[in-house]
Amino acid sequence: MRITLKRAAMAAILAGALALTGCVANPLDAETSDDPDVWGYVAAAENAQLEIAAEQLGTDELVVDRVLAPGDAWIVVHADDNGKPGMRVGLAHVDKGESTDVRVALEDVTTAKVIVAVHADRGEAGEFDFDMMNPTMSPDRPYFVDRAELALVVTVREFGVKTGEGTAAIEVADQGASAGTLTIDRALAPTDAWIVVHLDDEGAPGQRVGLLHIPAGETLNAIVELEPLPLTEKVFVAIHADRGEAGVFEFDMMNTINSADQPFFVDDEEVATAVAVK
Repeated sequence: MRITLKRAAMAAILAGALALTGCVANPLDAETSDDPDVWGYVAAAENAQLEIAAEQLGTDELVVDRVLAPGDAWIVVHADDNGKPGMRVGLAHVDKGESTDVRVALEDVTTAKVIVAVHADRGEAGEFDFDMMNPTMSPDRPYFVDRAELALVVTVREFGVKTGEGTAAIEVADQGASAGTLTIDRALAPTDAWIVVHLDDEGAPGQRVGLLHIPAGETLNAIVELEPLPLTEKVFVAIHADRGEAGVFEFDMMNTINSADQPFFVDDEEVATAVAVK
């Protein structure tokens, strides 16, 4: 079966008014919560809002249509690290209240999606005081509305090699892999391609443990040699186009968007499958 590796749903989106009694002393001010999952500042929905187009193709600048903040705040843009905030790639200060058409300069964007969040400016005014290694102790923590971080996922670059229905497919049965190999029942690709096997990293492709070059067309009963590493309960198997130097796998997990050999997509879903190997 095919799976979609899009993880936009994992990013928290603002919801209804907060129902945590006693958390907000003043409805105009955001306060902390005793809930361990709400590690930022609690705000009511009518006082903290974020509006931004879900697709903005471009990595130099991002435009926030509208932001409403209970106090002076920051718009923070992070690279998407498997649905979680990764390296910070953009930052802009906004005043308390409503701001519209806020332009945030971006740099060093290496992912197809970014995560945009709203943080309070609670430390030194005008200085972004937030440490990714110690977020709960940082003064400029994000706002939370109804127990969800005030954040949205935005697509800034296209990723993957789009191809038509019936031109790319992968079929792999669950199997034991104690012998150090994985059998691919059927692979279909419109061009020369790669069968790529990844460990499972909390539901997303992790370290690569297998790689096999295949020609255009249909390939049956292919055997992929696996690295001599401990396997996870399941592995992900995908088909990547061979678009760079022929016969050389050019895909960097740390810079996927700029890699030549990106995976095939059919109907906006990656041609990939999860396989139980234990």
